[in-house]
Amino acid sequence: MNNPEAVYDTLFIGQRLQRKIEDFSQYEIQFFAYFSCLLSLYEGNTVGEWMYSFVKTELGSPYSADIDFAIQTLNATRFIKPTENSKEYFTITEKGINFFKFQDENASIFSNRKKFLTTACNTISLIPIGSIKEAITREPVLYSAGNSLTKRSLLEDSNPATKVLHSQFKDLRIALEDKYHDLIVPAVVWLESLNTEKKESIIAW
Repeated sequence: MNNPEAVYDTLFIGQRLQRKIEDFSQYEIQFFAYFSCLLSLYEGNTVGEWMYSFVKTELGSPYSADIDFAIQTLNATRFIKPTENSKEYFTITEKGINFFKFQDENASIFSNRKKFLTTACNTISLIPIGSIKEAITREPVLYSAGNSLTKRSLLEDSNPATKVLHSQFKDLRIALEDKYHDLIVPAVVWLESLNTEKKESIIAW
């Protein structure tokens, strides 16, 4: 059975990516869904409130089985379709756009997640998409799971790396004096700090 939040998030992120880069892959949907979940945590929500979970794949990227199933279902029902050049990339069909508009306008259950999805996608206008992905791989939870060759659950409360992530977010709110109601500033500052940490570690090495 499809997770309604995963279906909504897939179409939301997909149509935003399609505007920017013309198509999208499952990998990109998974990444920006995970980024959106992180922004929800920044605002003090629990991972359970996101309504679906993530694991780290063998390749080191975030993955949700619910997002995967949503993409398969949307493809089978012709709400999205593979591009002519690659079966790994998709575009949203007119049928899919109309379905998303109906969801967006009539389903209030999604209203609390829209700002996190919007912020995650809006960062593409300010930071190259490759740099966004690189920064997310440096966040404490995903980075700490990177040494494992097997799938590992992400963002569990019992994971010490999750506590480090929350500590980062607390420090960021203090640094920004918690005065930004629009999440885009904290999101961009956090991404840039993650990438700066990488550059400094390379220089130190």
